[in-house]
Order: sequence, then C-alpha cells, then structure tokens
Amino acid sequence: MSQLSTQGSLVAHVSLVLAAAIAPSIGSAQGLPAAKDLIARYVAETGADAWKSHKSSRMKATMDMPAAGMSASMEVLHVYPNRVFTKVDVPGMGMMTSGFDGENAWSVNPMTGPRVLSGPELAAVRAESDPSASYSRQSADITSSETVEKTTLGGQECYKVKHTWKSGKITFDCFSVTDGLMVATQSRQSTPMGELEMLTTLSAYKDFGGFKRPTTLTQEVMGQQQIITISAWEWDNVDAKEMELPTEIKAMLTKK
Repeated sequence: MSQLSTQGSLVAHVSLVLAAAIAPSIGSAQGLPAAKDLIARYVAETGADAWKSHKSSRMKATMDMPAAGMSASMEVLHVYPNRVFTKVDVPGMGMMTSGFDGENAWSVNPMTGPRVLSGPELAAVRAESDPSASYSRQSADITSSETVEKTTLGGQECYKVKHTWKSGKITFDCFSVTDGLMVATQSRQSTPMGELEMLTTLSAYKDFGGFKRPTTLTQEVMGQQQIITISAWEWDNVDAKEMELPTEIKAMLTKK
C-alpha cells in the first residue's frame, strides 16, 4: 500500500482550493460516487482506523524482484503516530535500513551509504509515516480528493480517486466497484535518481486482528517489477530500542 514536491505558489494554492470546491459537482455530473464516500466505504470494509487502539505494529514480508532473480526479507516497524523503521535484508548485498523518527528521515544502504533525507524525499517519508494518510487517506495533508473516472486496474473495475496533497503532490487510488477495497495506487516517488512513476496493484486481502490488509503488493517502476508478500502483521510488540537511529546517522545529524 504506499509510496512530495515542495510547496507551490499562492496562485497554485488558490487553484487547488477552487478545484476542491467544484470537485463534487464534477463527480455528480459524471454519475461517479463521491471520493469521500469511496474512502468511507474502504475504511469500513478494512477497519483502517484500527491502529488508533494500538501503540505499535510490526509487518513481516518478503520482497521478490523477478527480473534480478532476487528475494529479500522485509520488516516494517511502526510506533504510532509517526515513527517508522524499515529493514530489508538482501542476500549477497546486505541489510538496508531506513526510518523516520518524527522529525528526521534517513536511509542506510550498502551501495549508497548513509543518507539523511531532505526536501521532497523528507516530505514524502513524513507523509507516508502518518497512518491516517497511508492506511485510510484521511490525513489533513490531503487537501482534496476527487473521483475522476471509472476504469480497470489490477484486473478489476474500479473508481479512480485523485488526491491533492498540501505539498502539491498528486496521487491516485482505485477502489473496487464490487467490494470497495483499494486495488491499485499510482504516484510519483522522490528518489536519489529523481521522481519516478510507480504503479502498485493490491490483492489477496487478509484480516490481521481487525485490520484487513492486502498481502500481495506488486510494484512497477522503470519497467521493473517488485512483489511484496506480507506474511504477518502484529500489534504492540515493538521495543523502542529497535527504533534507535544507526550510529552513522546519529553522527551525521550531530554534525548537521
């Protein structure tokens, strides 16, 4: 489920406000359900607000890269509301870690070394670390949501919803016509190589303690495919020590 540009000018901001104001009439004219109703149905179907009754979560998964013949184990720790720690162990390459401590975003990669993120990359991580944004699209960082079309993604008919974020970033979600579940997302991701288009299809939903999550996420970036398969979602078993900043990141932040 998931993956921001800098703040736009005053004129751009006014344009976004106007677009949000007229969005309901556009959706109605096309006979499309309102975005807020699609989101509400999704939250009801999945229990996406379940995190509010927990202190933390632990997701375990595998990440397969078919073209490269590689498979990696993956774990994402989340201490609510917004602290995140991710580790990916790639055979033959080593451990890659990244995280957000509520203020600083960082990554440690055997190929690129340690990095403290800034600009659009920092903004993206900050937004995605908010469960109200990543789980249910109910964050105050989203200034408007508009149903733009009925289409087919992930092999399913779905309603495509356009989200505009405070930063100016635009993302899309597609909600199944049949059961209301999210079947795909589209976005531009900020990376060290610049902004990249990403399409993620979501399938094989499973209930984890009152929270229904897709267990297969297929991401397509630059013609390459990554398949994330979630094996477990556990509540309230994250030790604060597991979230500590790596030594090299601490040193970089101290110098900063």
